[in-house]
Amino acid sequence: MIPEAEHHCYCKPTGAQPAGQLCEMLPVSEFLADEPTCKELWKLVTEEFRTRSKFLAIWPCVRHVAVHRDGAGVADGFLLVSAPVNWQIDYVVVKPSARGRGIASRLVRTALHHAYLHAAPYVMLTCKDSLRSLYESCGFAVVSETLAARA
Repeated sequence: MIPEAEHHCYCKPTGAQPAGQLCEMLPVSEFLADEPTCKELWKLVTEEFRTRSKFLAIWPCVRHVAVHRDGAGVADGFLLVSAPVNWQIDYVVVKPSARGRGIASRLVRTALHHAYLHAAPYVMLTCKDSLRSLYESCGFAVVSETLAARA
């Protein structure tokens, strides 16, 4: 196994984002009521990313789901937030066919917007080295780094 850097990051929400740049943010109960959207998330988690066990471990703590939809209204990106007091971004997934269009950035900015509206003191996340620049461009700062084994 080759060690891969993981970055522990935080961001203090500082203001509302322009509405035109935001995605839909749903409480878990509303998300679960939208069966087609739930199926899209599960398909991504199990088929594209093969991270079912990680997803199942964090799901009980998830309180909000940001959803990006394509022009036809089909969900093509998701972000999961655990939110006891501070917000923790646990998952950001975008369909491979929709990547490179700024969807992940819009999902993150949506989470920061809603964290600000809910008066969350800060938002945390852990990311791989390859995604560090995405999160830094959204206002996150790296506070520590660890090495994680990968296959």
